[in-house]
Amino acid sequence: MRAHAPSTSASVKRRGSELHICSLVVHAVPSKAQAVHEAIGDLDGTEIHAVTADGRMVVTLEQLHGVISTALVFHQVETVGSG
Repeated sequence: MRAHAPSTSASVKRRGSELHICSLVVHAVPSKAQAVHEAIGDLDGTEIHAVTADGRMVVTLEQLHGVISTALVFHQVETVGSG
């Protein structure tokens, strides 16, 4: 997999001199990593900087106009088939 640069035609709205960029680490199921990579790449204003064989990706995302901040508020992992 290779990094995906944001489209130069992406419509990112900027006010004044502010540009907010979020940095993320995304960990995908290795067998689904290509599909996740493509889905992230389809989002305007995203760039994937690195991808590992086990499905981890370093991603930056230009923040949408009007958003002050973002935060991960819920993440759950369950084991299927036990019990």
